[in-house]
Amino acid sequence: MRNFMRSLGVAVVLAVVGFGGGAVSAAAADPVTDVRAFVEAGFHGTSEEEYRAWAEVLATAADSPVTQQAATEALAGAWEGLKAFVDGGYRAAWYADERLRVARVLEAATGPTVKTAAQAALASSDPAALSEFLSTGFAQAQYADDRLAAATMLTGGANNSGPALDAAARAALAGTPADLREFLLNGQFAARALDAQAAAPTATPTPTTSATPTATPTTSAAPTATPTTSATSAAPAAAPLTGRAATPTAGAGRPAEMLPATGPSTATTVAALAATALLVGAGLMILARRRRQA
Repeated sequence: MRNFMRSLGVAVVLAVVGFGGGAVSAAAADPVTDVRAFVEAGFHGTSEEEYRAWAEVLATAADSPVTQQAATEALAGAWEGLKAFVDGGYRAAWYADERLRVARVLEAATGPTVKTAAQAALASSDPAALSEFLSTGFAQAQYADDRLAAATMLTGGANNSGPALDAAARAALAGTPADLREFLLNGQFAARALDAQAAAPTATPTPTTSATPTATPTTSAAPTATPTTSATSAAPAAAPLTGRAATPTAGAGRPAEMLPATGPSTATTVAALAATALLVGAGLMILARRRRQA
């Protein structure tokens, strides 16, 4: 039963990891992705209305305080200043915000690949290297670091906790970058809990002895007949003649017979089935929630 529960738990973890939709890649999580694509596409208008519309996009760009301020000032100024800003003046403000974003990535990085790539982008003399790192380099470096982290959780690895974590890590490594990120953020902890539960000592049930009451035989004191010299008394009394045979009854001196209690206790089996039901129910609830969020 214990091996069955462990296998079932691993299956639930793998199902959650395989269909998880909670995690996203580093590039997809960047709120500036759409604005960056807009900036890199450049401006191709000619009229003042088109200039103004392009600058208004930058004035409301997410996570871009320097760019927002510069665009707002250009929109509030003269036509010449607005035209100069849209025709290329925006780049200084835009790359200043890009540098801030790369610096935040470096500060939060935990893997060696992301750290190295972010440092290289910040040290480059070409400001476009900042946008290149945020557009593609960051996601690639994050995936490389995620694979390194998951590999340490395989059997024999420094961060392995048991067979459940090994199975979940292998499934994540065979999946997409988003699957791998989901495993590192959430799935690994569910697998570690299963390993801890499997490693916990199982309490051995103490057999209980059912005391079978034994009836103590009682001895009936039969009166002793006193011999007499009367012939009539010595003659045995004639048994009455009837049409029925006398029904034998249990004498008071016979011990009462009781059947001993037999059959295995079902407490352990019921507890195991209840735990299995709870585990399956929890896994299905998580899976359903993930699918609704996907």
